[in-house]
This record gives sequence, structure tokens and C-alpha cells, in this order.
Amino acid sequence: MAVNRKEFINRMAENGQVTKKSCREYLDLMFDTFYELLEEGEEIRFYGIMNAEARTTPERVARNPQNGEACIVPEHKRIKIKVSETVLRDLNE
Repeated sequence: MAVNRKEFINRMAENGQVTKKSCREYLDLMFDTFYELLEEGEEIRFYGIMNAEARTTPERVARNPQNGEACIVPEHKRIKIKVSETVLRDLNE
């Protein structure tokens, strides 16, 4: 089962014993800052949790699956997120 934004905010408010409104504001602020830093080309490191960075994928030739014709996929940015070994170990224990 996936947790949506509203459910996440509700759980966060419950765990922190704070209002849902403040959780929503802080979550929005966190994601706005996260996206802003990635757009600026910064790498985000939360020690013991994750690393995130925007990388440019070069232009390449691909095949259209509907008709098999070659097409060009333009250069674009991708976000690479690597979860730390600590999180993976804690999750598997």
C-alpha cells in the first residue's frame, strides 16, 4: 500500500504532536528547497539517509515501440537518489 501526501502529513503530525497545517507547510518548504537545490545543480546529502543529484542524460537514438522506427530522445535531466546503507540495513532488520 502506498502512502499519499495527506496520509504522510497526518502521520507526521501525529508522531510530532503538532498541527497538520504546520506539517503541510514544512513539507512544502522542504520539497521546494529540495527542487531548488537540484535545479541549481547541487548535490543533496543527508548523512545516513540518502544522496540526491540531478544528472544530464545525453541525447540518444531509441526505437519507438509502436512502430519500430528510430527516434531521437533529447538531452534531459534525471534525478538520481541513492539510499544509504544505514537505511537499507535498518529496513532489513
